[in-house]
Amino acid sequence: MNIVNSVRLGLVCAALANVSACKPEKAAGYQGYLEADYAYIATAAAGRLIELNVERGAQVAQGAKLYALDAEFERSQVLEAQARVAQAKAQRDDLTQGRRPVEIEVITERVSEARAALKLAQSELLRARELNGRKLLSKDALERAISTQAQANARLQSLIAEQKSAALAGRPNALLAADAVVAAGEAALEQADWQLRQTQLVAQQNARVDDVLYQLGEWVPGGAPVLKLLPEQGPFVRFFVPLQELSLWQLGASVSISCTACPAEVTATVSYIAPTPEYTPPLIFSESRSDDLMVRMEAKLSADSGSAKIGQPSLLAPGLPVTVFKK
Repeated sequence: MNIVNSVRLGLVCAALANVSACKPEKAAGYQGYLEADYAYIATAAAGRLIELNVERGAQVAQGAKLYALDAEFERSQVLEAQARVAQAKAQRDDLTQGRRPVEIEVITERVSEARAALKLAQSELLRARELNGRKLLSKDALERAISTQAQANARLQSLIAEQKSAALAGRPNALLAADAVVAAGEAALEQADWQLRQTQLVAQQNARVDDVLYQLGEWVPGGAPVLKLLPEQGPFVRFFVPLQELSLWQLGASVSISCTACPAEVTATVSYIAPTPEYTPPLIFSESRSDDLMVRMEAKLSADSGSAKIGQPSLLAPGLPVTVFKK
């Protein structure tokens, strides 16, 4: 063995002998980063983007207008549905009333005419019977007088029944059918009105506009998000704890956070602990590699150290590396 190799071997042996002394101490904190649950604002309606009320990076308050789509078709559908409801209600109201006064008056005149005709037929029958009894009228003539009187009476009774019917409302089943038509029309109107409201969206909560995905004049398909919003509660902390320390953690535990851009004191509360451990290196598990196993946890920032208030810039942005310390 030459001198060079002897020196190299000596250096390697010395390094192995002192490896425990050179091994760095574990950091007191846990590495992680800020993550966020974004809200992707979309609507079921499709149309051309004609109004965009926010810009990328802007803060929006709850109830503020976000964007609007062209709604000519939806407005025409609402007008059509309103007309159908009005028609159905008018037909329903018409069934609750009798015939028009002029029609009832015509029927009344026909009843009076039928009464006069019956009175004449009765007089003719009395005269025919008297003449037949004196053998001055044939039996056939008497039978014709009897038939004429019966016809006049039947016509009068028919007109009286028609007169009573003219004053009545529609039949119960007809009224129920009319009510169903009105209800169906009102439901169609609600659907059309909902479709119209979908063309104009407002903010459901305070948030920051993280991205604008469509520009004015572009066609937006139904269900396609137009805006990407970061809600007011802002980001949360995602960090990793060694499996050996899992028993020290529980939901609701308080932690403090340190980062380059963090304020003096940022606190959070553990809100999620992964049910199974995970490890980053693609290695086959063995007892010697058990230190690689990590448990993913998440913590929600406290209200006083979350995202900035509306109109102020946020110091805690998603993706920011942080160090988490258990209190």
